Amino acid sequence: MAPKATHCREGEAGYNVSLERTMGDTLRSQTISSDLQRIAQQAADYPTMAFTTLAHKIDVPFLREAHRRIRKNGAAGTDDVTAKEYAENLEQNLITLHARLKSGVYKAPPVKRIWIKKEDGKERPIGIPAFEDKIVQRSVEMLLSPIYEHEFYDFSYGFRRGRSQHGAIACVRENCIRQNINWIISADITGLFDNINHAMLKDLIRQRVNDGAILRLIGKWLNAGVMEGDILTYPDQGTPQGGVISPILSNIFLHYVLDDWFAKAALPRMKGRCFIVRYADDCVPRAL
Repeated sequence: MAPKATHCREGEAGYNVSLERTMGDTLRSQTISSDLQRIAQQAADYPTMAFTTLAHKIDVPFLREAHRRIRKNGAAGTDDVTAKEYAENLEQNLITLHARLKSGVYKAPPVKRIWIKKEDGKERPIGIPAFEDKIVQRSVEMLLSPIYEHEFYDFSYGFRRGRSQHGAIACVRENCIRQNINWIISADITGLFDNINHAMLKDLIRQRVNDGAILRLIGKWLNAGVMEGDILTYPDQGTPQGGVISPILSNIFLHYVLDDWFAKAALPRMKGRCFIVRYADDCVPRAL
């Protein structure tokens, strides 16, 4: 009986350690979520304020939370490190990563580009960032999202939590019925991710986020380059294909150059009834 009792105590101890770690991770996630909610509240309370001190929030626990939030089944980037390999020494990797970020020596690696066939037989490029870079990109996205959620219009549905293609379609249908819309225009911004002007994007971001460290990181991603086979190129425009940060950067850009323009300049000049619904680079302006 003694060996059985001893084995039981060891099992309970292991369970308790595991439970403590789980509870600790949960508490840290809740603390970070509360911090992000405070940022969101500040953004709502001070709609014209530019945030100048955000980067210091990206500490080791914040990077750990960012790691938790990203997909782990993607292909490896240019460094050939998979999510599984990175996780084998996760804590030390995050400590080292934080030190590089804090000292400003972090260098964004090039994005690996591959091509996949579309249904029409054409090919489209897919970008694969390095796994560690995805963690950094997610960290910055986590800071930007609560700020810009108070900027974005309700008719913007792409790449936003709690919104989907189905929601955009439902919005189109409801507006058409309610406003008795007869004319439909479907527009697609060709090559959006490949053609965003870097200087203009950064100028637009500075209106709400003017933290030098955050802007430098964004600049590093915009200028990191693209590796296709053995050829490395440095596009002078566009956002990183496949990057975790790209969706919110494109949303910020389109918010100002399309959504804001439509709401403040175009809509007041319309003589009939009209509305717009946008999902990423696809939009449906409709009018009587």
